[in-house]
Amino acid sequence: MKKLISGLVSLFISFGCIAQEKLPTEKLIEDYDIFQSIFEKANAGLYKYHLKKEIDSAFSTNRKLINNKTTYREFYNIIWNVIDYTGSSHNRLTYPDSFDKALSKQKIFFPIPLKYLNGKLYSISDSVQIPLGSEILSVNKINAEQFSKGVSKYMSTDGHNLTGKYAFLETDWLPFYVYLAYGEQTDFIIEYKKDNIVKTATLKAVDYKTTIINYKKRFVSTYEKENQQEYSFKYLSNKTGLLNVNTFALGGAKSEGHKKYASFLDSVFVELKNRNIENLIVDVRQNGGGNDPNDLILYSYLTKRNFRENLSAFTLFNSVPLKQYFVEEEKDEIRDLEKELKEEHSIFKNGEFYQNDTFNKVWQPNPNAFKGKVYLLISPFVASAGSLFASMVKSDDNSVVIGEETLGGYYGHTGHIPITYRLPNSGLLITFSIVDLEQDVQELPDQKYGDGVKPDYKIEPTIKDYIKGKDVVLDFAKQLTEK
Repeated sequence: MKKLISGLVSLFISFGCIAQEKLPTEKLIEDYDIFQSIFEKANAGLYKYHLKKEIDSAFSTNRKLINNKTTYREFYNIIWNVIDYTGSSHNRLTYPDSFDKALSKQKIFFPIPLKYLNGKLYSISDSVQIPLGSEILSVNKINAEQFSKGVSKYMSTDGHNLTGKYAFLETDWLPFYVYLAYGEQTDFIIEYKKDNIVKTATLKAVDYKTTIINYKKRFVSTYEKENQQEYSFKYLSNKTGLLNVNTFALGGAKSEGHKKYASFLDSVFVELKNRNIENLIVDVRQNGGGNDPNDLILYSYLTKRNFRENLSAFTLFNSVPLKQYFVEEEKDEIRDLEKELKEEHSIFKNGEFYQNDTFNKVWQPNPNAFKGKVYLLISPFVASAGSLFASMVKSDDNSVVIGEETLGGYYGHTGHIPITYRLPNSGLLITFSIVDLEQDVQELPDQKYGDGVKPDYKIEPTIKDYIKGKDVVLDFAKQLTEK
């Protein structure tokens, strides 16, 4: 396999840009059919948000797009159309490393970082040609709305969520997303507006290394600068505390990272109890998830009810299907995965393997659980364990949720165990999680199936707020606590 991919890379490079080169149509069809089989046999969340006939139609429609003119980049997009349609924040499709390295050296990428706010695109680079805070009106004569829509599709989100897609335009993935959507470019003609004056600038395309350098030089808000720690706590007044938990990626239950975090939480909530604090603002706006039980232990300090991590959780298999395409990143990964699945997902019904109670215990509120009002701050970057936590907090009656809809789902998601398959001819790598779960939350009138966690108060900064360092979400929460 490695020799095959290496040979293809050499062939593609010899003819020019990888994206424009082609594999034989029958090889692409073979890869596409393997991809479909992988998703049907291993992806428990395949029909989570769409009927089977709708998913079957998506597979069929996109397969018909493959022909003798299909380039490598176009084939990526054909597969991605289906992956994105299924709706899971844990879905990924990547070029093989060797392809990626060859591509990244070419000067074809969008050069400046951007930010999407209130339906508009802005420059967050202090470029001489395009000043910081300029509104981007068009790129290569594609208006900003269409450009944003075309590029944002490459961030997969749970269900039908769009906020997370657009939010990720400000990450260092933007140049690759632009390339995937619009192909390689030599120049970018950018029309922008600053101080109500419309101007045009032409920026040279750059290699990927330069895009990373430019991204690191981008404008960073005061909030981002002040929240570099994994977690922190401080008092805002004699009746309000602020708890920041920026990640749950702190290690599993037996790790030192988890033990340190658990000790920190205990000390915080004992003090809140002793001081009779009335309000607690919990900020998880940067929390993209992490390890169990770090999300659950925090929730146990905020709730008054008994709860489980999941109402249900199932996989489609306990013996890995299509092993010949499975990517083992560690020795004996397939063996260990199958052992884990047989222990945890031991209940077989209706063709699915469900999690047993040993791995889905009932939690009780912590004896030092907070009794006052909880104000939860969320953003489109909240996903996986982060959105599971946020959904459970919103489900409780003593909480107020402020910010923007999360990328991760309110009622559930497909997560827990990520696996990767490699398509044999193109070398494309498909990564997805295999446990589909329903979260232990109550049905709410403002939460439709396929939504992220929606705020009770939608608060989004303007570009002026952002550049001036105003944290309008936290400021709004403070105002509510003062009332």
